[in-house]
Amino acid sequence: MAKAFYLYRFVYLQLKLEGIENIYMKKESFKFSVKQLKIALNVGVAIFAIFFLSDHLYTDKKRYNDGLKNIQEENFQGLVIDKGFEKYNHNAAMIYLNNDTKFSVFGQFWPKIMIGDSIVKKRGETIITVYRNNKKFILDNKDILESWKK
Repeated sequence: MAKAFYLYRFVYLQLKLEGIENIYMKKESFKFSVKQLKIALNVGVAIFAIFFLSDHLYTDKKRYNDGLKNIQEENFQGLVIDKGFEKYNHNAAMIYLNNDTKFSVFGQFWPKIMIGDSIVKKRGETIITVYRNNKKFILDNKDILESWKK
């Protein structure tokens, strides 16, 4: 939001400067023309835009890597006894197991996990294995993380 404000401010200043013919420095002989000022402001806006985009791309890559690392460090197994949302934790979707373990899941997995399911998640993997009525199915967190890259 702040970056958008500064970009708007740059454009506003550029438009405001269109009405100024010359800016004088300490020496009377040194002056910028309106054309030079427009070029300088355009270069400034371009540099700001490049900074904004590179920061945005780096943030997505970091978010992906941090998410992958956190998921791979998780380790749990048990019987699902409850599902809920933690209001004090940004309304995170939580699954509660019979061994006092709780973990958060992506919203895409929320309807796929039911109370009474058996869950296994091994350290170093991104896969959650769900067992229900003698059937096994896989939920892969990496699929969700990959969608962040797009």
